[in-house]
Amino acid sequence: MDKKIDSIRPNYYNDSKISPFDVIDDWQLDFYAGSILKYLKRAGKKPGEDRLKDLRKVKTYIDKMIDLEVSKSK
Repeated sequence: MDKKIDSIRPNYYNDSKISPFDVIDDWQLDFYAGSILKYLKRAGKKPGEDRLKDLRKVKTYIDKMIDLEVSKSK
């Protein structure tokens, strides 16, 4: 795999049978849900990144999705 592909799909996203990219496509996830999946998958695996930092990112996107749903119901 060349460096361009490696920088787009690093090993911490591809260490299982199904990549987050495939799930995002198959489930037709929106940006927020796709980001949740991505950060949850890589939590604690990205070199130099703290697991808690990625989990906080997951929470940020979940909170945003909740806010959007609440605003739709008003």
